[in-house]
Amino acid sequence: MLKRSLAAVALILATVIAACAPTTSSGPSPTSGNQPKKGGTLILARAGEVTNLDPHKVPAFTSARVFELVYSYLMRLDENLGVQPDLAASMPTTSADGKTVTVKIRSGVKFHNGDPLTSADVKYTFDRILDTKTAAVARSFFTDVDTIAAPDDTTVVFNLKNPNAALIAYMAHPNTGIVSKKIGEANPDLSKKETAIGSGPFKLAEWVPDNFMRFEANKSYYVEGQPYLDGVRINVVPDESGLAAALRTKAADMAIITDAKVARTLRSETSVTLDAKPSLSYNLLFVNTKRPPLDNIKVRQAIAYAIDRKAIIDAVAFGEGEVTGPIAPALANYALPTSQYPLYTRDVAKAKQLLQEANVGPVSFTMLTQTTEPAYAKDIAQLVKAELAEIGVDMKIETLEFTQWVDRWLKADFDMAPGLNGGGPDPDFYVYRYFTDDGNLNFVTSYKNPVSSDAIKQARAS
Repeated sequence: MLKRSLAAVALILATVIAACAPTTSSGPSPTSGNQPKKGGTLILARAGEVTNLDPHKVPAFTSARVFELVYSYLMRLDENLGVQPDLAASMPTTSADGKTVTVKIRSGVKFHNGDPLTSADVKYTFDRILDTKTAAVARSFFTDVDTIAAPDDTTVVFNLKNPNAALIAYMAHPNTGIVSKKIGEANPDLSKKETAIGSGPFKLAEWVPDNFMRFEANKSYYVEGQPYLDGVRINVVPDESGLAAALRTKAADMAIITDAKVARTLRSETSVTLDAKPSLSYNLLFVNTKRPPLDNIKVRQAIAYAIDRKAIIDAVAFGEGEVTGPIAPALANYALPTSQYPLYTRDVAKAKQLLQEANVGPVSFTMLTQTTEPAYAKDIAQLVKAELAEIGVDMKIETLEFTQWVDRWLKADFDMAPGLNGGGPDPDFYVYRYFTDDGNLNFVTSYKNPVSSDAIKQARAS
């Protein structure tokens, strides 16, 4: 990252629902006598394909939404970001010294193939997440875990090296879905449709890549009366403009739209309900600090001073967002007011001065972008390119399909890349994996700062 972090652009995540299937709630409200009905199939349209189905390896939001249909978690988040039991029978208990966390899990839970889910599967799941060979997205969330024990079929004990205040919240992370020990040991690669067997509310019945995914209700789901739907179908469209078209033609009941320009076109549609919510994720520029000329701190600072973040918000989101720091404003109990963040503001003269001081000659690099997460990444790239040109920096743009972009990003094979940082109910979600020396995604930018690393670790233990 840039020094003090390249200030992020917090945009609005818009969820769009069209009146189509009997299970949707758009159209007349329940108070008008049109009560919601149980059953039916919800058709969701989305831009972007699932990269693969391994619930522990894939950071993409498109994949996470599928994982939450298929898999169960020890904990879940309620609508107010409160941490609640899911597979856990009750809230976990923590020892007085904070180093032992005990989870009692529900009895009688079954995987989609009929096999019982026990503490052995939970232990296997978290051992797999912690195994460095897995390269699990959520590994850094659990690095304080020393050993995991399963003393009986319904008890899991996490023995910690250090107290971890965020540990229980992390048990609700979408990349911690509980997998079958039997299936995992027989199939080291869990990326295929055949191995996507969880205990969640829906079973994956069919997957045609780049076309659709079809899910059927899990009739043995452990939550009484759920799921409400008979099934879910997710149709893939090329871009977010296609999402709007699918809603207008009633080819989809619902779509998740991140492009404010597309959402804006739907505001006047009488058959579409637009429900905009502040997002727990935020937009940022990943900067590979190992690659010249971005390995020079003065070059990075010059770039930070050259970028007009508010202008980007106004251009790509019609002003619906705010410049923020490393914790999204939606996490109101933890995020600082914008005025308290030491954010960069645009100063072209200062940027040019820093480039002269860097003394690295002509500055040129490539921004790696895509069209899915976020949908407006190409727009951000064009704006940044124009702003950097004003200080004499030549920024090229390379655009890839989303799955190719993720592969390059996970290999840190880029100079700079716009992306999203997703969060959760604890600020540790945002910062530990990127800004600590042992964070499992620290390699993406190679940002090293012992002061911030130690401070984040101390906060986790308190």
